[in-house]
Amino acid sequence: MKNYLKPHSKALLKKVKTKLDFHSQQVIEKSFLSLIVKFIGTISGLGLSVFLGRTIGSSGLGIINLSNRIVTVMLGLGLFGMNKLIIREVSIAHNNKNPEHIGDVMHTAYWFNGLISILLSFLLILLSPWLANSVFEEPRLTYPLVIFFVVITPQIFSRIFSSGLIGIGKIWQSNLVDQALSILITSVIVFIAWLYVEELSVNIIAICYAIGRLIVTISVGLFWIKNVNNKGPSKIILEDLLKKAKPLFIISIAGLVINSSDIVILGLFSDAKSIGLYVVAARIALLTSVLLQITNSAVSPKIAALYEEGSIKSLEVMIRKVSKGLFFIGSFVFLLFLFMGKWLLSFWGEEFVEAYIILVILGIGQLVNLSTGPVGMILIMTGQEKIQRNISLSFMAIFLVLSLILSQFYGTIGASIASAITVIGINICKVVYVKKYTKIKVY
Repeated sequence: MKNYLKPHSKALLKKVKTKLDFHSQQVIEKSFLSLIVKFIGTISGLGLSVFLGRTIGSSGLGIINLSNRIVTVMLGLGLFGMNKLIIREVSIAHNNKNPEHIGDVMHTAYWFNGLISILLSFLLILLSPWLANSVFEEPRLTYPLVIFFVVITPQIFSRIFSSGLIGIGKIWQSNLVDQALSILITSVIVFIAWLYVEELSVNIIAICYAIGRLIVTISVGLFWIKNVNNKGPSKIILEDLLKKAKPLFIISIAGLVINSSDIVILGLFSDAKSIGLYVVAARIALLTSVLLQITNSAVSPKIAALYEEGSIKSLEVMIRKVSKGLFFIGSFVFLLFLFMGKWLLSFWGEEFVEAYIILVILGIGQLVNLSTGPVGMILIMTGQEKIQRNISLSFMAIFLVLSLILSQFYGTIGASIASAITVIGINICKVVYVKKYTKIKVY
């Protein structure tokens, strides 16, 4: 059987490669290891989520995930759009063999984002009791928030290093940091705590998450130092970077509001159990976006470099092939949600099966998100960040209005409808503007 399969698998691989251009082949090759890394991270994340759902219940899971979402929004503030700018600046400098500029960009980000994150962390720790008791009316949220806010600065540095790694072509290593390492380490720490602690609580789980994030920051920092040869003195080029980062900052905040504030807004009108149900459905629905995240990591340096060279035709061919592949994969995964959604949800416990409708609604939005390909990354990497900013701001406003109204009257169903409508609208709009301003046709 082994001897039979080997020549056939080689023939299939050769057939696939003959249908791809050089740049698409490179994207697939770089995405392959990232896909493995992300798959491991996703399985670990799902396993941890199932374990927590069965250990601390939907209410406890809701508190942990609400804390995580609040911190995710705060990380967007602390990064100030620098993560996307670092990818673009470092990839162009790396392509032009200019290590001095890479050093200047990273050095500036260390100081600027580091100081912002420290101040932000200190302020949020002071506000934690008020946020928990007055805003969300959930006293158990206080200590998880404090613990998560303490490790905001290390997470900022993790994302700076991760963006730098993408810029120098270390795609799967970056995805390891962003997508897998933290959740893997956290899962191990939670398991150890479960073995030795009499009863797991949301506070203990929050501490496990914090320790995992600290370990990741130290690991990726050492990896960056080892792999980047920039021994000369670096200077701070804040004025130049800020000018470019401002539109990206607005894009990041708008994206975070759209992608993360649904749970925060739902927390204003629903209890912790409802949040827990919504979180599990959203986690499963977002499985379809995993491949898009990996693809974005692989294509972003290519987009920046090819557009800078003026190789629009090569860029367009690559984008079309990537988008077509994402569409077929997204369709398959959505059908899986549609016909096996209840079975998937039952892994978390029978109480989670009632989140099936939420899963289907969110799945429709993610299908469109995947099918439109890396359109947002095209706008950013081709210098059209102001267009991306305007689109993001418009749909952020639409999302906030829809989410506040629908979540208040229809709870989790309303939140999922608001999210799906926004995701569909923003991606269709980006496809139109990519064609108009970059002359690149996604399909």
